[in-house]
Amino acid sequence: MKFVVFAEDWGRHPSSTQHIFKVIAERYDVTWFNSVGMRKPKINFTDIKRVLGKVKLMMAGNVKAPSDKLPVAARNPLILPWHDNKWATRFNKRQVTKTLDLSSHEPIIYWVSVPTAINMIQLRPQDRLIYYCGDDFSSLAGVDYDLVKASEERLIHMAHNIYVVSKVLLDKMPKHKTQMLEHGVDYDLFSDIKKPHSQLHNLSNVIGFYGSISKWLDVDLLIKLAKARPNYHLVLIGKADIDISALVALPNVTYISQIAHHQLASFSQHWQVSLLPFLDNGQIKACNPLKLKEYLAAGKPVVSTHFPAVERYKDMVLIGKDHAGFIARVDHAMVISKNPFLDWRTPSQQHVVRHSWKQKAAFVLEQIE
Repeated sequence: MKFVVFAEDWGRHPSSTQHIFKVIAERYDVTWFNSVGMRKPKINFTDIKRVLGKVKLMMAGNVKAPSDKLPVAARNPLILPWHDNKWATRFNKRQVTKTLDLSSHEPIIYWVSVPTAINMIQLRPQDRLIYYCGDDFSSLAGVDYDLVKASEERLIHMAHNIYVVSKVLLDKMPKHKTQMLEHGVDYDLFSDIKKPHSQLHNLSNVIGFYGSISKWLDVDLLIKLAKARPNYHLVLIGKADIDISALVALPNVTYISQIAHHQLASFSQHWQVSLLPFLDNGQIKACNPLKLKEYLAAGKPVVSTHFPAVERYKDMVLIGKDHAGFIARVDHAMVISKNPFLDWRTPSQQHVVRHSWKQKAAFVLEQIE
């Protein structure tokens, strides 16, 4: 038995699929296909840069992408992004199938989290198809849902098993073959004590956020928070796909464009409050953010806006249902964090210690095996 994975490009960012397959790769051969997109490119700087990056990968051929423990075989075929064109679809299918040994009777487990990949798969009777749905693509920024919709419908129909990360997504899928598979956490990475990052030196009353800075982030809320609490210092970490110039211009805001994933705990363990300042939109309603369990493992109080997935953690997360409520809960969290007699770290970590990526991978393998 071997695994073939269609997901985001390996190493681009530490997604849940990458975390799971770092574990699975310890026992099974894993082939990972890059370059499978979900929208047609446009003529702009960002898309041209992305295309050139993919061409560079394709020129490099098939490479071994290093993981922390065992390499995954990463494939970089030339894939045409016009997934609604039958000629492009035929070309893409040939590009994928010629890199796989389909003459063997060994079963292949296809793990698909990018719906357009279904058009490239030649499924045999002994094979198994798993759809891992981590987002509501009808609301996901950067996705051409008109292009993706037909592929996702076909994938849902053909899949033997479907895993979803939230109750909202669970309700949208066929009940007889769909299960919840919430995100896990690299518990040791975020719970073992790290030294404070140098960029936190000389800062006090630090409130922090890390992750993608995109259309789902409530920038107006963060501006309001920074202005209302000039004695707090907001540290914002992540690649910005939206205009945050008004926010980062404030004197009590530090913006760090990107850092390596393994360095995040050197921030989240040592600032006073972790933030989940999300907008109320379709994408957030369906999400289950990876950073929530990472924040809890780091042990600092977490303040969040309201969305369905955070409701299960209401005993350990301070939830604000409007801007005023959010700011008030940040104040409360600051008091908690500075109280030397209150052990917030232990109960926070106990909430997530049983949700390691090893346990998530073991759940998947137990069902397949």
